[in-house]
Amino acid sequence: MILRWAKVGFGSGSRFPAMGFGASLAAAILGMMVGCLGPRLQVGELPEQPIAYVHWSKQDAKKRSGLFQNAGASSRPSSNRGDFAREQEAEIRAYLQGEENVGLQTRLAKAPGRIMLVWPRTGVTMRLEAAPLGSRPLAWSSDHKRLLFVSAHRGGKDQLYEYDVDREELRTVTVGPAEHSRGDYGPEDQIVVLRSRRPLHRGASEQTVHLVGPAGRLGAPIADTISPGAIRIAPDGRQIVYEHVRARPRRGAPTVLEAMIATHMIEERAEEKLLLRGREPTLTPDGEWIVFASPSSAGYRLRRMRPDGTSRVSISPGGNEERMPSVSPDGRFIVFVQMVNGYRKLSVRRFDGKGDRRLVEDGWSEFPVW
Repeated sequence: MILRWAKVGFGSGSRFPAMGFGASLAAAILGMMVGCLGPRLQVGELPEQPIAYVHWSKQDAKKRSGLFQNAGASSRPSSNRGDFAREQEAEIRAYLQGEENVGLQTRLAKAPGRIMLVWPRTGVTMRLEAAPLGSRPLAWSSDHKRLLFVSAHRGGKDQLYEYDVDREELRTVTVGPAEHSRGDYGPEDQIVVLRSRRPLHRGASEQTVHLVGPAGRLGAPIADTISPGAIRIAPDGRQIVYEHVRARPRRGAPTVLEAMIATHMIEERAEEKLLLRGREPTLTPDGEWIVFASPSSAGYRLRRMRPDGTSRVSISPGGNEERMPSVSPDGRFIVFVQMVNGYRKLSVRRFDGKGDRRLVEDGWSEFPVW
């Protein structure tokens, strides 16, 4: 492993003694600025547990930023032309992975990111050497010692892996021929996975959710017809929360994709429940709140709501687009990515929406998991 010390601007608040008019004016202006931003988040407040995320270097970040700014020009015919179901599935997968379309996804894949860990109290970062390029973190175990991640480095199909941080050991969780693109830790750290089984010749994949049993065997499906996006299981193991994508085909124009926050009880004959439009849902450790990215006319904003869709509250002051939230182990903070001057940056905010702090300034960051 390679340790890299990162400079993070951890400052502390201070009280101003008596001062002259010029200094008083400066303090007043500073006070107004701080008041607009809310109470400053102090480094000592943050939990000690590391955050896993995907990072791109400064050079790759510049290329990535340019590609996102010209996303429309990246659109190109799908390799599944003639098979509408597979073509639509490819677009949905790109959409759920944070890209605009298949063409953009293909170009971005030429410069894959690397899983990193950052300790929020110190700003120390570590590259996870055991995770291949292009891997993505999915969840931490309850003791925060094992990281579940997905990688397509073997044969181009997504499979799940578990990395023990203390032992520096890697374990394979799923194997082919089906793909396993998403997962989470449930009660007693039992792993839940999303499996995709594709027909040999034509047609879209069949998506089912399973619990991983002994020796990595998958149990019977606990949900089906699930979109291949973010998936979380409640701490009590009674329901899953995920993104449901609705495709709206248009004649002579690209299909419009719309993501909904959905829940599904894990019981026989349970039905999917659509709550409202949103992306990348995650749960608080106690299961009392769903935190997600909500669309608005000015871009995505962070919101939270109860698992039944009630008590919807904004936790975003506005300004920059905010995506991919993850809640801290103590439930008091949210880590997310914020679009700043054309680059996605890793930031943290109090759960009540007051007080931010940038965690990683350099390069481009995505997919944080706390």
